[in-house]
Amino acid sequence: MDFFDQEARAKKRTRRLLGLFGLAVLSFVVLTYFILAAPILIFSKPLPDSLPGFFQWLWDARLAGWIVFCSVISISLGCFYKMRLLSGGGSAVAELLGGRTIEPNTSDPDEQRLRNVVTEMAIASGSPVPEIYLLDNERGINSFAAGHSRDDVAIGMTRGCLKLLTRDELQGVIAHEFSHVLNGDTRLNMKLMALAHGLFWPTIAGRILVRGSTQAPEIGESIFDADEDHYFLPTAPVGILFLLVGSVSLPFVRLLKSAICREREWLADAAAVQFTRNPAGIEGALKKIGGLYKQGRLDTPRAETASHLYFSNSDYDPWFDFLSTHPPLAKRILAIDPLFDGQLPRVKTLPPNQFERDQAYEQVVATTISIGQKYPESLVEEMGCMTADRIKRAATMRLNLPDEVTQALREPAGAAGVVYALLLGADAATRRQQLQILGGQTAPVVFEKTKTLAPQIEALGDSYKFVLAEIAAPTLRRLDSDEYTAFARNIRQLVECDGVVELFEYALMKMVARRLNASFGDSDAEETPYGRVTDVLPECATLLSALAHVGEEDELKARAAFAKGREFLNAPPGSVQFLTRSEWDLAKVDAALARLTKISLAVQRNIMLACGKTVAADGRVTVREAELLRAIADSLNCPMPPFVDAIRMEELAKEQ
Repeated sequence: MDFFDQEARAKKRTRRLLGLFGLAVLSFVVLTYFILAAPILIFSKPLPDSLPGFFQWLWDARLAGWIVFCSVISISLGCFYKMRLLSGGGSAVAELLGGRTIEPNTSDPDEQRLRNVVTEMAIASGSPVPEIYLLDNERGINSFAAGHSRDDVAIGMTRGCLKLLTRDELQGVIAHEFSHVLNGDTRLNMKLMALAHGLFWPTIAGRILVRGSTQAPEIGESIFDADEDHYFLPTAPVGILFLLVGSVSLPFVRLLKSAICREREWLADAAAVQFTRNPAGIEGALKKIGGLYKQGRLDTPRAETASHLYFSNSDYDPWFDFLSTHPPLAKRILAIDPLFDGQLPRVKTLPPNQFERDQAYEQVVATTISIGQKYPESLVEEMGCMTADRIKRAATMRLNLPDEVTQALREPAGAAGVVYALLLGADAATRRQQLQILGGQTAPVVFEKTKTLAPQIEALGDSYKFVLAEIAAPTLRRLDSDEYTAFARNIRQLVECDGVVELFEYALMKMVARRLNASFGDSDAEETPYGRVTDVLPECATLLSALAHVGEEDELKARAAFAKGREFLNAPPGSVQFLTRSEWDLAKVDAALARLTKISLAVQRNIMLACGKTVAADGRVTVREAELLRAIADSLNCPMPPFVDAIRMEELAKEQ
């Protein structure tokens, strides 16, 4: 999977979505006119005697203008309302669907197992650890991923997933959702949700006026219970009119979702198998869905509005298969297991000791995997990819954390202490000054945790630094605005107290800021990108020169590394000039990255490839090179996993 190709395809799918939406609106307006015109005109014009005369009688330009105007205003207001409602990102969707945040310090073993699986997937893919929500009242098996960007993604799971799926099956479902995240499907689905609401809202309003609920009557019963009787409100006649208009738009809404989503579901299933190298995981989850009464359908009244987000159909299958948002369940299973005979298992709740068995399984995994070496030039090319080996390594790193560090990462005070401990300098005088800063500006509990955790974190080694920061980020989102302001100020003071900003300090500041900005209202606004590499040549020169100098002390070798990277920029000859060591610093790198956030995907691909080739010029990746490359990738919103292999290569060299 090529990350940049997937991003480009996501943009093309967005344009396709807008085109299909335009056709849906046009069709809706035309059908609405023909449905409403006859009842209205019959009171103002006598009916003609002939069929050609009837069509001439049916056309009224003034009435058509009013229907078009009212329809467009209605659809626009519906879209605008939904866009505003979903502006909070994936968390807004999860809360709309009745989700509850699973806190990092949850004591429920099933919930902690889910957090562990999601965290491992995020670390393995280089993506931020998403917010995790539980749909407590849903006893079926289903899940979703939603968000405008990778920084505000939320993953939701039904209670049935936790009670009915084994760890392998749960991992398969999560891998499916992460495929949507990495491929940019969540952004598209959020846009689709808003646009579809513009057409669908009369149906929702009609249901409320008829029954007092947004839920369709045919799915009013519970997953496991019998049908329930429904009553009608006095406003039902008005509601029926809304439902009449909504019945015109509903097929277009479902067709729009089907046209956009079905192919992505096939690809996400295939990616889940590829990521985990365990077809039995996602296959077992799909079979259990088929074995449940009413399968993966949900009780929430909002399920239909988000039907395209789910792992499996959340509503009854439509009469026509092509209107379904998901491929048929049996075909999805057959695609994974060609020998599937159609027999579905009887689904039972997992035994109470399943969590303990999962823990034992993780320990076995942690002790049996091996850490190999990769060619450094493959690091950039594998951005946005996830493999079973990376997932296992992420699990190993998580399991190797000391218990005290693990517990600290589940509390905001402890997570802040972990980040502070990562920034403590090796020099005794600098560390003493940093501790004085923390002692005067943090709560006593945070200060004590920082001092206690520092030796344990230092003993873990360089390879754990960014992993710890990634795991701490979801917990740090629990800070209030004042606490976050103080936290950000403390980080900057710790970094700047010795007058020198090290590469690791810079990279960590960039990463933490990006992970938390979306939660505290500071996310970057979308801007028109630069379309050509010639627009950002000075910035490219700064990045490549910095990487070359970080990897090579010798000036001639640094120039050679710079030249190798420059070849991949597709820039005019002689337009990108090497900067000497005195001509760049981290402030200039930061300014360059701020401008490069606005580049187009095609240019971004070339720049990241050029950076990777510069780093790989000598056949190895040092810790400092990895830190700067990580900061560059993070600033450009490119998912890059922690450089376990690269750092391990340097450690092996030191041992020899």
